[in-house]
Amino acid sequence: MSARVPAGRRSTCGTELSPPRCRVQASSQVNRDGAETPHVQGTPFPSVRPDGFTSSALDVRAFLTLVLPLVVGCLLGQWLPTVLPSQLHLHVLWIPGPLLLGFLLVTPRTQWRTCVLAACIGTVLSLPLVPMSSLPRLLATLGEFAMVAGVAWLLLRWRAERAALEDYRDLTLFLLLACVLRPLCSAWWYALAQSSRDGAAGSAVMRELALTSAVSYLVLVPALVNVARIIDAPERRHGWRWDSVAVALLLLGLLVVLWTVDWQDGVIIPLLTLAPIPLLVWALIVFGIAGASLTLLAVAVLGLQLGVEGMGPFGFWTLDRNLLTGQAWTLCTGFALLFLGALSEQKLSSRLKLQRAYARLGEVTGRMLVVQEEERTRIARDLHDDVNQSLAAISIRLSTLRTHIPLDERSSVVELQDQLLAVSNDIRAISHELHPSILRFTGLASALDAFCIKRNARGRLRLRCSIEDAPRLDDEQELSLFRIVQKAVNNVDKHARARVADVLVCVRGAELVLRVDDDGIGIPAGHLRRAPGLGLISMEERARLLGGALHLDTSPLGGARIEVRFPLREGAPRER
Repeated sequence: MSARVPAGRRSTCGTELSPPRCRVQASSQVNRDGAETPHVQGTPFPSVRPDGFTSSALDVRAFLTLVLPLVVGCLLGQWLPTVLPSQLHLHVLWIPGPLLLGFLLVTPRTQWRTCVLAACIGTVLSLPLVPMSSLPRLLATLGEFAMVAGVAWLLLRWRAERAALEDYRDLTLFLLLACVLRPLCSAWWYALAQSSRDGAAGSAVMRELALTSAVSYLVLVPALVNVARIIDAPERRHGWRWDSVAVALLLLGLLVVLWTVDWQDGVIIPLLTLAPIPLLVWALIVFGIAGASLTLLAVAVLGLQLGVEGMGPFGFWTLDRNLLTGQAWTLCTGFALLFLGALSEQKLSSRLKLQRAYARLGEVTGRMLVVQEEERTRIARDLHDDVNQSLAAISIRLSTLRTHIPLDERSSVVELQDQLLAVSNDIRAISHELHPSILRFTGLASALDAFCIKRNARGRLRLRCSIEDAPRLDDEQELSLFRIVQKAVNNVDKHARARVADVLVCVRGAELVLRVDDDGIGIPAGHLRRAPGLGLISMEERARLLGGALHLDTSPLGGARIEVRFPLREGAPRER
């Protein structure tokens, strides 16, 4: 339904406006990728997103992906320190702050308030639900959340179009702010909230808190950010296969066995700290920085927990010293792995950008081919309907004129009519070559047969066509194959010095194969190393639009072979 709008009132864009009380104001918001999306204010209807989700559906989605993980994570983070001995003030990992920072780095700023409120709610709920939870710890955690929001704003301040933690400058800023300055400030704030009066005990607590916080931010935040990146970008999941994941779990299990065995040799135990390095490098190569971050997280938790229990490569000394040794090893390994992963991610991002550029170029080329075919159809129709009809009318006029002239002069008129007929036949042949109407009505096999017959009748090159039970394809696919054959035969006729050319269309397995072989001079040495010509580029683009590829090879006839293969759709009907 459409409402009638009173005339006489127009907006600045020239359209008529409704009364002032119904006027709608439009603004724009910046989405996660930095692009502006329209936003309407003042409308009573629920907003509908382009992907089909309404506001209620988005609320449920935000609750499941933002609110619930943050609430549960903060509750878990407040509970884990209570399971350790009383002399340790934190668990081997501190979850709430790194969890919030990771979510802030991967969510739009319009949802930051939701994330911070969810983290605060989970922390406040820990006071009545978690035993041994205290009000000073609650206040220290809330103050840490404020610092986390500031760190997230600084990390994203100069990001531009890059993803979070992708550039070396971003990584250096992250390590400085989140892994050095923020842990020191949090440790000082926590010690201040605890109101410690013993100076020696207070400095030990601050050192313990700062190291635990630094390790937690180093292993948790990159893991969250990079896992979110591979979820949003399916092209980054190139190595995430079930067999690779099974191998990773097997290697982790082997590491657990190595670290839990009671080695009596004092030389072997220090060498166990080097055991995770091949695993981390392998995970970086196979899974990317996301897999390497998750592997580092698993190795760090395993090593620190075993160190607390007096086992593994960090279980030599007292409880606090074991934890300190494991934290130092994790910090050094994590710093090196992050910078190595940044190099890998930059190469992957460059490759993906190049692939997207090629895809956009292919789309433009495909549209140009479509426009070219439409223009060919228009020219063929004009030649056939207009020019040819005009020539026929001239021929009729000449026939009428021939009856009114003397007999000795009629031969010149007959000769002129024969020339008109030859021109008309040439125009008709050009029209059919520009737009083969037989292809649309009878299919690819009949069109190729007719093409071979016409080429054999007018040129010295002899074509032999063979169509072996080819399926009936879409109009665009059949047209692309026909154009490839046209271009290949024209190239053979012009450059190959061939006498015979074979055109074969057949089905091999689940693929359709098109081959054009000739007995000419073949492909000269070094020709493929040069830039391809427009004809070869056109055939390659048409083959790519078919979902396949074009290959050049040596023909059994002695010349060159042009072969196109592309997958067939299931259930395609067959034609003779």
